[in-house]
Amino acid sequence: MKHTFHLILLIMMLFPTAAFATFNDIGVGARPLGLGGAFVALADDSNAANYNAAGLGYIDKIHLGGTHAQRFNGLITYNAVSGIIPFGRAGSIGASLGVLGEDSEIYREQTVRISYGNALFKQFAIGANLKLFGISFDAANEFVAENQYFAQTSSSAVSLDVGVIAKPFQSLSLGASVENLLPADMSISDTQTDPVPLNIRAGLAYRLESIAEMSAQGAAVSNLLKGSLVTLEVASRNSEIHIRTGAEVWLNKSIAVRGGYGVKNGNSSATTLNFGGSVKLPISSTKLQLDYGFQLLSGNLQDNTTQRFSLNLLF
Repeated sequence: MKHTFHLILLIMMLFPTAAFATFNDIGVGARPLGLGGAFVALADDSNAANYNAAGLGYIDKIHLGGTHAQRFNGLITYNAVSGIIPFGRAGSIGASLGVLGEDSEIYREQTVRISYGNALFKQFAIGANLKLFGISFDAANEFVAENQYFAQTSSSAVSLDVGVIAKPFQSLSLGASVENLLPADMSISDTQTDPVPLNIRAGLAYRLESIAEMSAQGAAVSNLLKGSLVTLEVASRNSEIHIRTGAEVWLNKSIAVRGGYGVKNGNSSATTLNFGGSVKLPISSTKLQLDYGFQLLSGNLQDNTTQRFSLNLLF
């Protein structure tokens, strides 16, 4: 069964226009996964550049992060590291590396990002990512070596993302990003193109602090509301529409829980249920946050689950 899956997976990668989009938007970070992937208007931690580089403009401390993700019961893995350094009014810069692989080690995908974001004024920020894509197939593999589809066994290309975040009110954040603006053809064939699809996101995040201030409930409820937020995002990619929503609640200063839901409509349909949580561990002047996210997909990917483990350091 395992070898059969590898063969199907490789065929999907070889013929992306029919079945598989190169650099599929699987997302990065356990916290965004727990929120259903609705992170474009939030983008406030080490995962920011992967969803909206404008979020770097509001980051005022050094962030370092790492993520390990598993799909298809571990047959597909994704590992990423990222860092953000703020420079005050000059904005913040970031860098990240993400690597996708499968356990037969035939195929490998990687993305390098160099990011910049700046808050032009308190209510508005802009940002951009310069990205280098790379894919490679194992040239020594018999299936690859004997397949006439392969004019080459590796390919690379450069592209660009841009994003904005507006904060018209203290509790409300609006965000939008356009990813892969520059055409990036990752084909390894002379007869077929394999462009990285344009990905457009727009959404909002609302912190419930203002509701807590107006609430007549007890102190416990008020404190929960102060540490809570809700997110909503609509995205378009490959003629498919994704609607994602999530909620985050900090039970106290150290523990958070999350839940999310997503719907995809288009060439194929699916829904997702998402759960997650965080634990903060203060270490001297450094804050260590451990995140976990779990996703259950239905529709054409029924019984498929995704797990992500992330570590974030805040200096």
